[in-house]
Amino acid sequence: MMSQAGRGSWGWLGLILGLVGCATAQTAQPVPAASTPTTEAPGVAFVGVSVLPLDSERVLEDQTVVVRGERIEAVGPAASTPVPPGAARIDGKGRYLMPGLVDMHIHLLPGEGAPSDLAGQQLSLLLANGITTARALVAPPSALALRDRVARGEVLGPLLRVAGPSFHGKSVQSPEQARLKVREQKAAGYDLLKTHGGLGRETYDAMVAEAKAQGLRVSGHVTQDVGLTHALESGQQIEHLDGYLAALLPPEDTTKVEQVEFGEALARMSPARISTLAEATKQAGIFNAPTLALFEIVASDGAVPELRSSRELRYVPSTAVDKWTKELLTGPLAEASVPGKHRFLELRRQVLQGLHAAGAPLLVGSDSPQLFMVPGFALHQEMEAMAAAGLPPLTVLQAATRNAAAYFGESDQWGSVAPGQRADLLLLNANPLQDVKLTRALVGVLVRGQWLPRSELDAKLEQVATAAKAPQR
Repeated sequence: MMSQAGRGSWGWLGLILGLVGCATAQTAQPVPAASTPTTEAPGVAFVGVSVLPLDSERVLEDQTVVVRGERIEAVGPAASTPVPPGAARIDGKGRYLMPGLVDMHIHLLPGEGAPSDLAGQQLSLLLANGITTARALVAPPSALALRDRVARGEVLGPLLRVAGPSFHGKSVQSPEQARLKVREQKAAGYDLLKTHGGLGRETYDAMVAEAKAQGLRVSGHVTQDVGLTHALESGQQIEHLDGYLAALLPPEDTTKVEQVEFGEALARMSPARISTLAEATKQAGIFNAPTLALFEIVASDGAVPELRSSRELRYVPSTAVDKWTKELLTGPLAEASVPGKHRFLELRRQVLQGLHAAGAPLLVGSDSPQLFMVPGFALHQEMEAMAAAGLPPLTVLQAATRNAAAYFGESDQWGSVAPGQRADLLLLNANPLQDVKLTRALVGVLVRGQWLPRSELDAKLEQVATAAKAPQR
């Protein structure tokens, strides 16, 4: 989360490798399990369900959705859409079917994806929260092999996109190093590049140019040595709303603005500049993943008792909870000005509102696991934070589904509920277009055609909970 420059003063709130748990604490109606489908298998059919394509507010009522193999084969009125002989029928009456969720910012834990290792437990947590695709912006060396194993069906989990080791002022110190590092990551098979900033303009430009030549996207932080305007012009996808607060200062004001900024510079930032920045973002076609929920924890005042009482923490080792507590109760975060924290959060919310008003594309990323952001559950926290900031439920749901597919240029392949789309679907007990919190009311998850009813999701979570209670080695 923190910028490279900010780590020294604020401390690194990144990976908690001992983290092993999360739960989605919702009661759902039981539904029958279905066997794992293959292209030859009769497949799965949701019968009488209300379908949410999420292209608008519309709800397609009383539909039958037929899945065969990893693809949706048919969507149509229940009265006229046949169910293939032998297909597993799932009662959809009174329920809602929507695309699977996408977490565009996770820290992938190490492991081969077995239930006994951290990576396998993390994948279980993501699936149990309805996440069927995830992008790892920090990942261990094991990540590429795990990504490929998931894609081949050897490990059950969300499809993964993986960034290489971060570009920042210490890892890359010249344009030549930047170009070489991009080529190395392309050769290694990474899907995209991650920058923490602090590169300097010349080295940044070399990284971006070589990334474009190699067909790799750049995602991550924006520091003042590059600046928001240049990052937009360069086509970088932006995490954490980086660069926007600094761009709210008067042009002649060169005050250094940290990623987490509670100081006097906040008083000189003008929200009147937001609409211009948001329009420039839209025109550049740049996607933002705001990570509001994480920064609300970072800037929280007196929230530790409430955070520590969260139900999902029963799945987290006590060592991780204690570490997070210490981050908030000691050092600069605890000593910072409360009015400064409030101003920081309000400006971030106003930036997000401005981006939405301008029609600039948004993504949803949790930046988990870290600081009371537990994998899977954290994505719901982020969606709810975006809604609380004033975004309509449809906008948030699109950011967590269709927009991710659009960002990858794969809208024709996944991200909606339509024939030919990848069969990554959520069956819910309530309509999340009324309230994004209702995405927690999971009846089950279909991941690339494999049906996981609530009972199987709960079993996965219980397995993770048991691991969390085990003595730490």
